[in-house]
Amino acid sequence: MSLGWPLFQLPMSLVDYVIAHELAHIRVSGHGVGFWRLLGHALPEWADRRDELDELGRRLWMGGLDS
Repeated sequence: MSLGWPLFQLPMSLVDYVIAHELAHIRVSGHGVGFWRLLGHALPEWADRRDELDELGRRLWMGGLDS
């Protein structure tokens, strides 16, 4: 697994999410039910963090456009 430097500009809670997400891919490829179940064991609040990361990405990279 390789992590780029921009990741570490994020809040630590989102860094944790990205790392847990990538580690889960070591065991389960794709984003099927089994993947999210495994991620949920490691990080029960994964959905909130995913949403926060998505929102931050929209604000930073797309100028805060609404979806």
